[in-house]
Amino acid sequence: MQLNRRLTLFDATLLVIGNVVGAGIFTTSGFLAGELPHPLLFIAIWVIGGLLTICGALTYAEMASMYPRSGGDYQFLKAAYGPVAGFLLGWVSFWVITPGSIAALSIAMVGYVKEFFPLSNPFSEKVLAVAIISFLSFINYLGVRLSGTVQDIFTLGNLLIVLTLIVSGLVFGSGSWQHFTFAASASVPFFKLFGPAMIAVIFTYSGWFVSAYVGGEVKKPERNLPLSLLLGALIVTIVYTLINITYLYALPLSRINGIINVAQQAAGALFNSAFSQILSISIILAIIASINATILAGARIYYAMAEDNIFWSLFKRLHPTYNTPHLSIASQMILACLLLFLGTFGQLLSYVVFVMLLSSIATGLAHFILRIKKQEVPRPYRTWGYPVVPLLFICFYILIAAQIASAKPLTSIVGLIITMSGLPFFYIWIKIKKLQREKEQDYGGS
Repeated sequence: MQLNRRLTLFDATLLVIGNVVGAGIFTTSGFLAGELPHPLLFIAIWVIGGLLTICGALTYAEMASMYPRSGGDYQFLKAAYGPVAGFLLGWVSFWVITPGSIAALSIAMVGYVKEFFPLSNPFSEKVLAVAIISFLSFINYLGVRLSGTVQDIFTLGNLLIVLTLIVSGLVFGSGSWQHFTFAASASVPFFKLFGPAMIAVIFTYSGWFVSAYVGGEVKKPERNLPLSLLLGALIVTIVYTLINITYLYALPLSRINGIINVAQQAAGALFNSAFSQILSISIILAIIASINATILAGARIYYAMAEDNIFWSLFKRLHPTYNTPHLSIASQMILACLLLFLGTFGQLLSYVVFVMLLSSIATGLAHFILRIKKQEVPRPYRTWGYPVVPLLFICFYILIAAQIASAKPLTSIVGLIITMSGLPFFYIWIKIKKLQREKEQDYGGS
């Protein structure tokens, strides 16, 4: 029994867009306005961040066409460095990255839902967050086609509201193009583009590689996986750049500086407070799409690991009716709810940010290793601009990782320790696998 290929190029592209366009784009710009007090830099950093994301998508696209299976980075790291590298990524994803992200997103969503339906206490907020996680996990349990449809609906709904804000705001809104002007004598501190501001932008763009994780369920994957990565990254770059132009058209940088709900403030300045409430709906739709995409992609990592016999075998079981890795989905739902009630997901995610960057760097380097080691593997898509494009992606991610390690050395070390804690378990599974093979040979010989 295998996973069904039910997702189209349209589904896979919206999966990328929905996973990327979360709450970050509605909140990050207030921080950037403080770091980059210059209109040119404020817009340029989104363009640069988008170009780096496109470089990453081009880099991943070749590997996705080589290994059109579920698991994403797990498959690429395994092919380049051996199974232990893929396992460690899967290990930290299982215990921290995926359930922690689901918990964090659900709490963020509850924060916006409270604007419409006030909740009495923090416990009721957690109960609602658990309900959100459970409902979306159940949708994923019922089939990848249903999950893909839900993803399409919420992503398109979010995009429709965002594009309405952009077009109507720039054409009919009460903004000013004077907000883009600056004194001719003013210096432009370009070096600030590659400091903390760029870290924030890269994380706002993060998640663009998600379609590679469901490669086993995408139709014509050799064509559609690379295209979904490229189209998703390109569309997100255009949307992010345009929405920040809209923010700056609505408000001068001095008023954007430090604002958390910058999208709602900009909408209120362009139109009225009633329209700003619509942005809350857009954010809720965006977060639902992100949670759904995380649930969908995360479960496929554990499924791929179990398929390779280096994880609990129950995770490779597919539901007899819905053909989904239902036990993988259920396990990450339980872990996400547990982290949510323990209240530890924020701290755990901060520990593995450095590891997440290292895994992206390792995957970028895997592109070069596979060009040498796996020349015989068909490549339906070959990265445009090789080797410059992958090198740009790797170098910028190294720069960002170095800044995070320098700013938070202890946190980064703890993240590495959490990741490396999986090594003993990897060798236990390898030992079990070896004993099983020997037992089968003994039976065969007799």
